[in-house]
Amino acid sequence: MTLYESTEGLEKLESNGITAYIDPKLLEYLQNVGDINVDFISTPDGRSGYAVQVGEKNCGDCQCPSDQQ
Repeated sequence: MTLYESTEGLEKLESNGITAYIDPKLLEYLQNVGDINVDFISTPDGRSGYAVQVGEKNCGDCQCPSDQQ
């Protein structure tokens, strides 16, 4: 995808060969949460798009609210 808008005032973020531009304050906040991973994904039903993940892929030793019954 090509960006035709100005990137002035934005921070460059590179992940998995993908270059994105993000607001500096948002980038700082996300970096405090964890590593930022940007990837392009395709689902079995034919949908595709960019996925942004911050931090670990799982909760580690804690229990996520969706895992509690």
